[in-house]
This record gives sequence, C-alpha cells and structure tokens, in this order.
Amino acid sequence: MNTPLVAAIVLGMSLASCVTQQAEKRNVIVAVVAHPDDEAAIAQLLVKYGKTNKVYVLIVTDGRYGVKPGFPTGDALVKLRQAESECACAALGTQPPIFLGFTDGFDTRDHTKDGIRAYLEQSTQLKRVLAEKFEDLNPDAIVTFGPDGDTGHSDHRMVSNMTTEVILSKGWVERFPLYYLGWQQKDDEKLKKSIGVGLNTVASQYLNVSIGFTEEEERTAMLSLQCYKGQLTAEEAAQWAAQEKEDASNTFYFRQLTVSGKRKTEF
Repeated sequence: MNTPLVAAIVLGMSLASCVTQQAEKRNVIVAVVAHPDDEAAIAQLLVKYGKTNKVYVLIVTDGRYGVKPGFPTGDALVKLRQAESECACAALGTQPPIFLGFTDGFDTRDHTKDGIRAYLEQSTQLKRVLAEKFEDLNPDAIVTFGPDGDTGHSDHRMVSNMTTEVILSKGWVERFPLYYLGWQQKDDEKLKKSIGVGLNTVASQYLNVSIGFTEEEERTAMLSLQCYKGQLTAEEAAQWAAQEKEDASNTFYFRQLTVSGKRKTEF
C-alpha cells in the first residue's frame, strides 16, 4: 500500500518518500559547496530532506586557508575542518560528507604563470570529478550557490560556475535539475547582525522555488553549528541561532536552471 506523497512540489519536482510493500523509494539530493562549514548555509533544508531522502554534501575545497587565531593551520586545519563537517552532517542527518580535496582558491594566490596553470589544471580536474560524482550518485536534484556566490566568496562563485558548466556541457539540465540558492534583502540584514558577514541577494521575482521548514528542523539545524568550533565562536553560533529563531518565515528560496528549447535567430 503506497503512502501519500509528502510535501508539495519541492525543488521543482516531488521529492516525496513513497513506501511500498516491496521497498522504500528514496530520492537523492546532492548539495555542492565550496568549504567545510558551507553546508551550514542550508542546514535546515538538509535536516528536512535528510529525514526521508538520501542527501549528499560534496565539499570541493579542503578549507586550509580558513584560519582563526588559536587554531591549527595547514594539514592539521584540513583535518579539523573535515571532522567539523562530519560532525555537522551527522547532526543534520545527511550521508557522510564527500571531500573532493581541492585547494582553497585553486592556488590563485600565486599570480604567476605557474599559478594560472595550476588553476586551469585544477578546474579541468574538478569538472571531471563532479561529472563522475553526479553520474555515480544519480541525483534527483542538485543544489549549489548561485553566480552571486552566496557571500560573494570567489570559491563559492567558482563552485557555482563549475557545477553549472558540467550540467550544460553534458546536456544534463533535464536529467539532473540544478537549483541555485537565492538570498533576499532580509537574509543579508539577518546575517550581518549575527556574524557580521553580508550576503549577495537576488530579486524575489527570479526565485521560482520556495521550500519551507519546521521549527523543529530549525532547532536541529542550529544545534549543528556547535560543531564548527574552528570557524564560529560560541557567541557567534548562539547569535546566528537567535536570528534564525526570530525570523518566522522559515523558508528557503531557489532559482532553477532552465534552458529554453526554442531557438531564436535574433536577440
């Protein structure tokens, strides 16, 4: 006996859990982010879908340059940040995070020809790895940053760019629906109050997907912030949680990548 579909149209499709006598169908959602801790940006969403779907977080870079005073650097910081994301994903109810291990910034701090060559080589490698992961995981939806890059971080923009390039170059727009996280002005103001970091925003008329979450899902998501001791102070985590609780809208917004099948002969 089939259970009813759970929730309305989410991520542009039904991401429901349909249980039969033979087996339980679990949809797959893949979130592609830049750094260990970026999953916190959509923590409530991960909690929501982690309960009834297989949710994977692909973390592209190793986070070695995200240094805070009093914490280790280099390879030791990489291990610490990986442990923090593993802690958070366990709390959020997703699958263990998948670390792709690329260098923060793709070594663009080196502006010589060698640095540019390293960037291009890593870009080519990343696109190959992303394509392999998408085929292996066969997601019903992919979520990543928009071209605005969330906070505008160059690594966030790079991850958005590379993910989009893979989907377009492979002709996978319909096979693997891609959704860009979109922030509104109130989100920018909220985050500035909590941790002093602003967000790049998208006009609301272009955000064609809205996904709600419950207060319980939000509480679970905010508890996961305690995992990021190397990135957030206890005060910052508490302030972040307080700001989220104050915002009663409890909704994420996304913009789906769509490509018209109609070819024009003029602009």
